[in-house]
Amino acid sequence: MKRLKYSLVLGLGTSIFLALYFYYKENYTSNVILVIAVFMFIFMTLISYFKMFAHINSKEVIFQELKNVTYSGRANHYLNGITVGGNLYLVDNQLIFQTNILNFLQKHECIINLKDITSIEFEKTLGMINNGLLIRTENGLKEQFVVTNREKWKNEIEKELKIES
Repeated sequence: MKRLKYSLVLGLGTSIFLALYFYYKENYTSNVILVIAVFMFIFMTLISYFKMFAHINSKEVIFQELKNVTYSGRANHYLNGITVGGNLYLVDNQLIFQTNILNFLQKHECIINLKDITSIEFEKTLGMINNGLLIRTENGLKEQFVVTNREKWKNEIEKELKIES
């Protein structure tokens, strides 16, 4: 159902945009614009339904309710080789990443228990931008995040780790 909804919205949006463009910029007649709009609506809806939104998960991800947030900020999380946008939260005993509403294809939640963290390291995004944070855990997992003010994130996490000990 989600796939169909997103496909229809994309098809409708594309057809309206092109109809307005051809009306104001190209001065086509209304009959030509109507044919273009209907064609683009059908074309974009079908293409997006079968190709672009084919990987939408039908089950809804339900995020855990956040309480006692110590520190939070916008972040990207590396998932399957791509960065997914969302928010990173530091709560009492966990580091939680939740995707934002724009990421309906890669919607997920990453929860790292603070007691499982073995190291917090800085990384360079694309090999040159100083905004990467790498979290290593006891079970060998490496979670990578892109954050602003990574030094502050590291300090806040380490402060929580000391309080927890």
